[in-house]
Amino acid sequence: MKRSSATALALALVLSLSACGTSSDVPPQSSSEGQNALQSTPSAEIEASETTSSAAEEEPKGKLGKFSETATIEETVLIDEDDIKITAKELVYTGGLAEVKLTIENNSDQDLSFLCATISYCCNSVNGYMAGEGYLNCEVAAGKKANDSISFNTDELLLHGITEISDIELGFFTRDEEYNYIYYPPCQIKTSAFEHYDYSENSYQEIITSNAAMNTFDYDMTYFSTDELYNENGVKLLSSGIMVNSDGEPALLVELENSNDSRIDMSIADIAINGLVVSSSTWSCKTINAGKRIIMEVDLSSALDSQYWDIYGIKEVGSVSFTLQQDNADGDEITEETPIEIAVPKTKAEFDRTGKEIYNSNELRIVYKTIVEDTSEYSLYMPVLLLAENIGEKTLNIEDIYDSLSVNGYMTDYVCYGKEIKSGESAVLEILIEESSLEDNDIGSASEINEVEIGFEIKSGSNTIDEPYVTISYE
Repeated sequence: MKRSSATALALALVLSLSACGTSSDVPPQSSSEGQNALQSTPSAEIEASETTSSAAEEEPKGKLGKFSETATIEETVLIDEDDIKITAKELVYTGGLAEVKLTIENNSDQDLSFLCATISYCCNSVNGYMAGEGYLNCEVAAGKKANDSISFNTDELLLHGITEISDIELGFFTRDEEYNYIYYPPCQIKTSAFEHYDYSENSYQEIITSNAAMNTFDYDMTYFSTDELYNENGVKLLSSGIMVNSDGEPALLVELENSNDSRIDMSIADIAINGLVVSSSTWSCKTINAGKRIIMEVDLSSALDSQYWDIYGIKEVGSVSFTLQQDNADGDEITEETPIEIAVPKTKAEFDRTGKEIYNSNELRIVYKTIVEDTSEYSLYMPVLLLAENIGEKTLNIEDIYDSLSVNGYMTDYVCYGKEIKSGESAVLEILIEESSLEDNDIGSASEINEVEIGFEIKSGSNTIDEPYVTISYE
């Protein structure tokens, strides 16, 4: 039986874990236990014309071995300061989860919230792999105690070559009723497997490209490379890959290592598929602790909605480009955005630039592609799809003029995200017209739309070049 699409994106979208070096006394390596679970090892690069799915047809369709649930922990005090105490009591396994049972003591004179793995502070790791899981939000009144737990999905651990837990690091913080925060550095819990666990190989690279993992989680790794495309300020790109789930939805996986002695916050932004810019904003920002590795993922079918790919003439992924930027723990920029391009050998990086021209001036060309009508019950928007092409030498920014859209002459609510378009680039422009606003104007379907008008502001740096109102007429 095939897994659901969310799981079959083969945890590319839930790979909040990242292959990694370890805690202060664990070397940045990985497990031979993970190697034993594999049916194959990766070459330096898997080309799209020689996908691992073809290899799987020629080899026995093995599956990953089961996650070992034998590792235990001794009672470990993680924090004992500021009138609070957090103790890890035991490690238990249930329903595909590894759970750390905790006792939390609030000996202060104020009520506190104890948190872990939130968007604002997520620095957990398992066997040195950064982990997005381990969420905790526990309210403890002044002078009281509470029992709670933190859990990790063992399927995600397996995909990183972790077949048993050697150590866990957890980063906690507290919040009082006045929203004052105290952050605590990650605290390590060693298990009974710690002394014999082997960190000598990069088990993530072996697992993610193995037939065993692909058969178990129902995905294909259509491209994988260990080319070093980025090495800045002690952060190195170790591998990159394109994973496709059973529904044909692709995701980009980027493996990074932080060899610094301090935490780095790494951002991915400015995503383009086959040279077509689909996102100019920050896609994700994740913490890499000192000495750790992380897998950062980009769901390409979300970066550009999968139903739009044919409209923009994208048949397959020939290239993915993006930028990487480093910030410190205080949010200060360490490195500027660095462009990265991943090119898939023997695959054409193509998209369709054609459409109905609605603007061509100031070295910017905008064409109308189509309007998409979603007939599902839960549809909120009716997207109007455009393509903007910068045919000049300067970087241009294009944004809508606030509250400028009208449909059939009626002002209509909408959402439109701007784009930065460098010289020679093309970008997707998506205008999301709110269906409820259309209904307020007695427009029930796309066939009833005669005209759409919207204003754009076109800028080069801080200078406004033009503020055209463009009209799309439907005959």
